Amino acid sequence: MNGHLNYGLTVEQLYHECARVIKEGHGKKHVLISTDDEGNGFHTLFYGMQTSQDEINSTFEYCLIHDKHDPKTVVLLG
Repeated sequence: MNGHLNYGLTVEQLYHECARVIKEGHGKKHVLISTDDEGNGFHTLFYGMQTSQDEINSTFEYCLIHDKHDPKTVVLLG
């Protein structure tokens, strides 16, 4: 990883990944999301993207955030 932290997918990368699997015929399937970065478990993806900075800041204040991200550099998906 060249000494950089793995910050995960960007919105653009997720978009391209979604376009790829839709093109492959998987567009009507439900999404499960991993419970950790090793894929030890998966659960249903319940919500679309949260982009409100107030909501993101509140989530960072009151919820467990596993990775060290700046709230100004993320959207929430879940």
